Amino acid sequence: MERENITQHDAMPENEVIKDRSLRFMAIGLGTLILVMGYLTLYVDDVSSLFSDKKEEVVSVIDDNNSDVLVENSNMSDEEVRRSLIKFIEAFYNDQRKGYFDPPSYFSSITRTYFNYHNLTYKRLKDVHAKRMADLQNYNLTWIVSSLEYNRNSNELLATYWAKVSYRQPSRNADVSGDIKFELRVNEEGKITSLREAEIKNLVVTTLNYVPDSIIYSEVDYSQASTVPEMVTEPLPVPIESSNPEARYEGKLYDLASVELAPEFQGGQLALGKYLGSRLRYPVEARQNKIQGKVYIGFVVDKNGNLGDFKVVRGIGGGCDEEAIRVLRSSPAWRPGMANGKPVRTSYVLPITFQLGN
Repeated sequence: MERENITQHDAMPENEVIKDRSLRFMAIGLGTLILVMGYLTLYVDDVSSLFSDKKEEVVSVIDDNNSDVLVENSNMSDEEVRRSLIKFIEAFYNDQRKGYFDPPSYFSSITRTYFNYHNLTYKRLKDVHAKRMADLQNYNLTWIVSSLEYNRNSNELLATYWAKVSYRQPSRNADVSGDIKFELRVNEEGKITSLREAEIKNLVVTTLNYVPDSIIYSEVDYSQASTVPEMVTEPLPVPIESSNPEARYEGKLYDLASVELAPEFQGGQLALGKYLGSRLRYPVEARQNKIQGKVYIGFVVDKNGNLGDFKVVRGIGGGCDEEAIRVLRSSPAWRPGMANGKPVRTSYVLPITFQLGN
């Protein structure tokens, strides 16, 4: 018997390890738990709802996909529609502040009206918007939420709201600000079918009469070519503010704040600076008495672009005022100012700098 036990003991390996399958089962269970947790995180907003019979309350909001929450719906109260409309308008302007303008996100496939343009496809709408904004530099729009009014008309929402707008407009050479009432129409799909300016108040146009300074060093004398009009002591023009923009279109002579397009030298301000620099001569009297500074000359640009009715708004003497008028009298025709799409007589004040060289 003792011999048999010894034989069995010799048959067993000394370093044999008995495998424990519980570790494998534990790893499988942990992996399954991780997969379940991942699924719940990605696809279930409220885990408790899986174990409850309570139905989730549906709240209408505007999302980035511009859903149809603006549809006229008997289940939506006026306050719900108003909240949705506010979110829609906020999203619309926030995207534009970020430089994002994607017509399919906000507009119907054919937009009936976009400011002064009509029946626009997506491509045409994007081109029109880009062209419009190119002439509205530093554009800033703040809409007044409390001014929002709307009504439901069949399957369309008609909304109006006021906004404070300011920008620099190169085509008019002016800074513009004012209060604008916008009219917005949204169809049953939650897309804009029309956006236009319905009313403008408190319009302020500040003209930027800047011309590159002409620094004159020439020693050439000149003969005065004309008699200078009587000196005027009136102050320089100031920005015009009026609660009735149409009132400024009355009369035969327009100011720069009244026209849609300001008069301009052919070729623009740089071309005007070159023209003045090549023709102005520093008066001897001014040179001898070391007179220098800026002369402001007022004149009228008629419907054909011709200059006339010259006067000195602010001068420095020493013959500089006369020299400035002499050169402007010989100026080629300008592009006339435009109002209501037609050329008009427009008053203009131009600064010209006389500066002595070292």
